[in-house]
Amino acid sequence: MGAIPANLTRVPNALASRIALAGIQKTNREFLQLQVRLAAGKEFTRPSENAIGSSTVSVLDDAIERRDQRVRNLSQADATLNSLDNALGDVSDLLQEARGIGLSQIGVGSDDATRRNQATVIDSMLNSLLSVANRDLRGIHFFGGDRHSAEPFAPMLDGIRYIGSGEGMLGDLGLASDVRVTISAEQAFGALSGRVQGERDLDPSMLPATRLSELRGANGRGVHAGVIEIDVNGTISQVDLSQADSVGDVLDALNAAVQATDPGAVVSIDAATGDRIAVTPSAGVSIVIRDSNSSTTAGDLGLAGTYPGGVSTTGADLHPKITELTRLDSLSAMTLPLGQIAIRNGGQTRRIDLGALTTVQDFQNAVAAAGIGARVEISEDGSRFNVRNELSGTSMSIEEVGGTTASELGIRSFSTQTLLADFNQGRGVHQAAGAIDPLTGLPDPAADRDFRVTVKDGRAFEVDINGASTVQDVLDKINAAAATAGITPAEFTAGLTSSGNGIELTDSTIGTTTSVVDINNSATATDLGIAGSSNAASLIGTDRATVAVDSVFSHLMALRDALRANDERGIEFATSKLESDVSRATEARADVGVRSRRVAESTTREEDLGIQDMALRSSIQDLDFTKAATQFATLQQQLQAGLAGAAKAVNMSLLDYLR
Repeated sequence: MGAIPANLTRVPNALASRIALAGIQKTNREFLQLQVRLAAGKEFTRPSENAIGSSTVSVLDDAIERRDQRVRNLSQADATLNSLDNALGDVSDLLQEARGIGLSQIGVGSDDATRRNQATVIDSMLNSLLSVANRDLRGIHFFGGDRHSAEPFAPMLDGIRYIGSGEGMLGDLGLASDVRVTISAEQAFGALSGRVQGERDLDPSMLPATRLSELRGANGRGVHAGVIEIDVNGTISQVDLSQADSVGDVLDALNAAVQATDPGAVVSIDAATGDRIAVTPSAGVSIVIRDSNSSTTAGDLGLAGTYPGGVSTTGADLHPKITELTRLDSLSAMTLPLGQIAIRNGGQTRRIDLGALTTVQDFQNAVAAAGIGARVEISEDGSRFNVRNELSGTSMSIEEVGGTTASELGIRSFSTQTLLADFNQGRGVHQAAGAIDPLTGLPDPAADRDFRVTVKDGRAFEVDINGASTVQDVLDKINAAAATAGITPAEFTAGLTSSGNGIELTDSTIGTTTSVVDINNSATATDLGIAGSSNAASLIGTDRATVAVDSVFSHLMALRDALRANDERGIEFATSKLESDVSRATEARADVGVRSRRVAESTTREEDLGIQDMALRSSIQDLDFTKAATQFATLQQQLQAGLAGAAKAVNMSLLDYLR
């Protein structure tokens, strides 16, 4: 209270005034602080007033701000996924309608004019589908995958090119597992070809600059840098490789450790294989390398073991990965200098001279710059190249140009290992099989033969490719059938053409014409691309194993072209493909629905947690107005009493006591 204590009734006036003033000032200060809190609506306005409370509020403010941002992100994600769902619904409707048109044009109920008219409708639907595929919301394209800022589809050459990549855009949604708010067009449309997948492990050489992260390791699980133990003739030392970044760092550390005891020892990259580390102790010195404690580094580096003196002993293969900076001349089993390959797509051809390139990235850039709608990728395990066709509605092939570079890279689209099931846009190769002799009712092997080859001197033989699954199987069966007919390899042989793609039948017999014809209604030679005749030294077949994109655009284009050509078989095939497209779009829409539900549930959860955080912050920071109003009235009365008491006490003198 702002009053003079009773025990100070007899004091100097100055002291009494100071005591009264101090009491009034204290009340005024409390009164002012309360007014500030009332105006701000907060229990405290400065950290110094409540250190613990202000610290807690600061943490809660940060959490609430982050949560608000996540709610905004979730709201954007929900809007994007809803729009994506609508787009996929439109895709499904278009495909269902196109499938219905295709089914209606199969059979005797349609004629050439009707099919041409329906082809115009399909062409219009194709343009509508392209528009849907390029839809966006606030600049986020739904089907671009990770590259969502630009339209993922654009016409190119004779097809439609997909330039997107990745599985979809991720956002900070505060979820335990990531939710992608866009999808890849591969998932919705099938925008890239699955071929050509590299046929062999290119096994690049290891260099000192090769990073440890670029090694699959001796155990196939990468290299986990840690501590290894080295025993040089009983002298044990530990080498910490946890900070090593490259193979060179490992070699430097190992050489320093072994040479401290054996100056003549050398640890290096094995020159013969280029993919493992060699240890060469001096004569009479034995080196043992093992893991230390829980480390797996020695095993990962393929070095765990004993290395006798005087000889060079190699560790296990570290399986270096192919990266964008890998040198092309470091790839194994390559004929140097590298030659040219040809890429055909969309009715055009581009030649890529790998001899003029240095790194894998140079190769990728050269193919991209060729503008042929092809994309070179490194396989997920980093062991080989994959080449993918970006153009829906066209067929791609990768061919030799008089050399073996494409085959050595494992990317020739028509090789000995190409599956017959991949021929003719996935329709495979028809074969005559299961023939029955009408007279005996027994199997008739002669009627199962697929085609007849007649060489220039008039001799002929028939070929049955039953059981063949690859091009090499077909070549073996042709050569075996020729040998059975008494035709030697010097006279006739079947192989792959050295330039371009296709099967080449080399006929060295004396005569004019080499011919191949289908028999028993098999159409096998036609499907293999070797049906026909030639007066040249060789009969070179056509490439029937070109790489097409199995996408909705390809199938709609195929249906349109088949309708225009009045090709009932083509109409039937394209329509059957649209059935799988409808299923794919439905599955993609279901996936988007699951994502949308997760986002909606997360939004509700974040909003509820935000309310809890704000309630907790309010309980600490917000002012109790009822309590504050009572305190305000009390301070008013206290101040008035203090002022009245001080005025009366300070003005009294000795005369006030003399009456």
